[in-house]
Amino acid sequence: MNPNANSDAVVLARTAPFRLGMVQVDPANCLIRDSAGQEQVIEPRMMQVLVALARAKGVIVTRDELIASCWAGRIVSNDAVSRVISHLRLLAGGIAAGSFQMETLPRIGYRLTVQEGEGAEAPSTDIVPDAVPASLPMAEVSRRGVIAIATGGVVLLAVGARIGWPSAGSTDRLLIINPLAIEGRDHALEVIGRTTSDALRSDLAHVPGLRLSGPAGKDEKDRTGGADYRVDGSVARIGQDGLRLSLTLTDAGSDQQLWSGSIDAAMAGISDLQRDLSAALIEQLVLRLPVASTPPTSVAMRGDPEAYRLSEAARLLCDDVRDLFLAGQQDAAQDSADRAVALAEQSLALAPENPGGLIVMADLTRNGWSHAITARKLTTQQRVDQALPLLRRALRTDPANAGAMVRIADLYRRFSWRWDDAATLFRHAIVNDPANADAHWAYSHLLATLGDVVAGLDHGLTLKQLTDTHLWHRITLPRLLFMAGYEGAAMKLYYQELGNRPNSYFLLYEIYYLLVAQGNRTGLQAYVDRLEKGGQTDAATAWTIGRCRAALAAMAGRPEALLVILDAELARYDAGGLALATIGGRARDDLTFILAIEYACAGQYDRAIDLLGRALQAMSVYWLPSLPYGSAPFPPAMQRDPRFQALWKRDVRLADAVARRGRAAQAKQMSTALPDSSMSKALLPAPLLARLHAAFPGLPIS
Repeated sequence: MNPNANSDAVVLARTAPFRLGMVQVDPANCLIRDSAGQEQVIEPRMMQVLVALARAKGVIVTRDELIASCWAGRIVSNDAVSRVISHLRLLAGGIAAGSFQMETLPRIGYRLTVQEGEGAEAPSTDIVPDAVPASLPMAEVSRRGVIAIATGGVVLLAVGARIGWPSAGSTDRLLIINPLAIEGRDHALEVIGRTTSDALRSDLAHVPGLRLSGPAGKDEKDRTGGADYRVDGSVARIGQDGLRLSLTLTDAGSDQQLWSGSIDAAMAGISDLQRDLSAALIEQLVLRLPVASTPPTSVAMRGDPEAYRLSEAARLLCDDVRDLFLAGQQDAAQDSADRAVALAEQSLALAPENPGGLIVMADLTRNGWSHAITARKLTTQQRVDQALPLLRRALRTDPANAGAMVRIADLYRRFSWRWDDAATLFRHAIVNDPANADAHWAYSHLLATLGDVVAGLDHGLTLKQLTDTHLWHRITLPRLLFMAGYEGAAMKLYYQELGNRPNSYFLLYEIYYLLVAQGNRTGLQAYVDRLEKGGQTDAATAWTIGRCRAALAAMAGRPEALLVILDAELARYDAGGLALATIGGRARDDLTFILAIEYACAGQYDRAIDLLGRALQAMSVYWLPSLPYGSAPFPPAMQRDPRFQALWKRDVRLADAVARRGRAAQAKQMSTALPDSSMSKALLPAPLLARLHAAFPGLPIS
C-alpha cells in the first residue's frame, strides 16, 4: 500500500459498491445489503469510516488517518471517532453479522478484518478532495443518491419510519461502576462513596439500553463478554466542610476517557451533589447509546399526581406565553409567564424532581419570560447555564423523557453549536415519543441549519400532521419550502397565515426581512400593495408598510429613510431599551442578525459586518437562507470583504456547519444562489412531493 493511502479523502459519491464478507456495501447510497436482500441505511460518516477501514485490507488505520480521510482533517474529539467505531461494531453484529470484525488497538488505531472463510473486495475509489468549490456550478447527483444521503444523515425521517439500528435487545451496552476512590482513611468519605455508588446505580438502572455490572474482577470480561463503558470516581474533602465529588466515563474497549465531571459543595449538600453529578453522567450516556427501535416506557407519570397536574397546567400556560409574544403583547405574555412560574413552583414543592415542573422552569428561565427573570437582567448564556441543570435533573428522573431531551438538544443547537450531539438527542426523543411536536420542529431547524432541508421538510410535514395550533409550528413549512427553493409555494403559505393573523408583528416582520434579504424589490412592492389593499389600520401593519417603503427606497439607491429607522433601533438596543430576552417572539440576540441584513440593504457594509459578527458571537445564526450557500446571501461586495469571510472561520463549529452546508448544496438538498445570480432548487424525493401535495392540494410544487 501507498504509506499515505490511509489519509486519502473518502468521497462516497466516487466510491464504487464492493463486497465485504457476506454483505454488499453501496457507499454512494449509504446502504448495506445482506445476502437475503435486506437493506440498512447508515449515516454518511459511518460509511466513510467503513470504506476507509475496508480499503486498508487489514492494515491498522490510525485515528489521525481516519480524521484526515473522513473528517477532512478537522478538529475532532476522541469521542466522535469512538462513537462511529462503536456504531460499526453494532453493524458487524447486526445486518453484517459474520462478515467482518472491528478491532480497537488502544493508543494505536483501528483495524477491520473479514471473518475467516469469507472473501472481500477492496473498495475502488476515484479520490477527489471532499470539499465544495468556491463557486458553483453544482455537481449533478442522482435522485436516488440524494435520497440516500438525506435518509442516511437523519436515520428517522417520519413517524413510523424504519430506524437504522438493530433491535433494542441487541444494542444494550454494559456499564461497570467501580467503587469511588477515597483520599486517606476517612470513614465519613467512605460512607459518602458507598451511598454515591448506590445512588448512581439506582439512577442508571432507568436508562434504556444500558445494563449495569459491579466492579470488574480479573475474570469480569470473560464473564460479561466485555464491558462497553466504565465509571470511576473519587470523593475528597475541601477545607473544613467542603466536599468534591468527581466522576469519569471511559470507553472500556479502548481505555479512552470520554467525559469527566466534578462538583464542589458543602458537606451538608451531599444529596444535591450526588443528584447533579448523576444527572450530568446520564446526559453523557444518552448521547452515546444507540437509538432504540422500541420506545421505552416513560416514568414521567410516577410520583405525586397533583404535582403532575400543576406542571401540565404550567406547560399549557407556556404555550399561551409564546403566542402572546408572537402577537407582540409583551405585558400579557409576562403576566401569563408569572402564573406559569407560580404553578411550576407549586409542582416542585410537592415533588422536587418532577420532570414536568423542571422542564417548565427551564423553559421560563431560558427564554427570560417572567417579570422576575427579566428583572435579573441575565445574559443569554447565564439563562442557559441555569436552565441546563434543570433539564438534566428531569432526564435523571426519567431518562426516556422526550421533552427533556428535546430541550437539551435545542440548547446544544442554539447556544453550543454541538450539531451531532443535538441530532443524537433529537433522534432519541422522536423514537421515545414519535408524536412530540417540539422534537420535529427543533430537529427540522437543526437539519436546515446544516443544509439538509429535504430531511427537514419531512419532519415539518410530520409536525403539521401532529399539531396545527401554534404559529411558530405552522411557519416551519413555509420557511423550509423557501430554503428548498420553492418560493411561490412558500409565499402562498406565508400569506395564508397572514390572512389568519393579519396583525401579527412576528409574521409581518418575517415576510419583510425575508424579501429584503433576498433583494426582491418586486416581491417587496407586492407585499406593500397587499397590506395596503387589505385596509388594516393596526400599528403592526402600519409599522411594516413604513419599513417596507424605506427598504424599497434603499434598494433604489436612497437609503436615508431606512438608516434613520435602523440607527434609532440600534441605539435603543445598545442602550438596553429592548431589555426583554424575548422580543416579539424572537430572542433578543437574533435582532442583530436581522439588523445586519437591513444595513446591508442600505449599503452600509461596515455596520452590517459588525452586527453580523455580534450575532455570531452570541451564537445566533438566525436567518438560515443568509448563511453561506443559502438562497438569500448577503450582497457580493460584502461577501468579498475579508472581514466577512473571517466571520465564518473564527469558530471551528461554525466552519463545520458551513462545510456541511456546502456539501448539502452540492447534493441539492437545499436551494443555493449560483454565481450567475440564478437559484438552484432542492431535489425533493417523489414520496415527499406526494406528502406535500396531499397536505396542501394545489400548492405550486413540482
